[in-house]
Amino acid sequence: MKIGHLVQIAADLEEAGLIWQPEIGDEVSEKSQPVRVSILVDPQGMTPSELRTTFLWLPTVEQLINQLEARQAILFHAGLELSEKEYCYRTVIRASVGEFEASAQTLRCALALSMRDFLLAKNYAVN
Repeated sequence: MKIGHLVQIAADLEEAGLIWQPEIGDEVSEKSQPVRVSILVDPQGMTPSELRTTFLWLPTVEQLINQLEARQAILFHAGLELSEKEYCYRTVIRASVGEFEASAQTLRCALALSMRDFLLAKNYAVN
């Protein structure tokens, strides 16, 4: 997996409405230089709003699942799909607004893509 793919998915999540509550230990990418990925260890006196402006959050699988739970959605399926044509991770999220399935090279990316689609559908349903 190329880091650029994960960063792009994280940017899509942010645009879809996933709001980051910064914590020490979060994996982040600098918005000015997206290939610079690091762990947030010292917020340097920045407010949460300033951190969100400077950094892009790269949520872990566990953090994505916590976000699903907070939105009363469930991770219905997560697994490795192996066939002659495909080798990928597939995830399925179930929520009141529908079912969201995605596949990617990593479980993290597949779950993030499903989460993005869920957030977009949820935002669309509310408006």
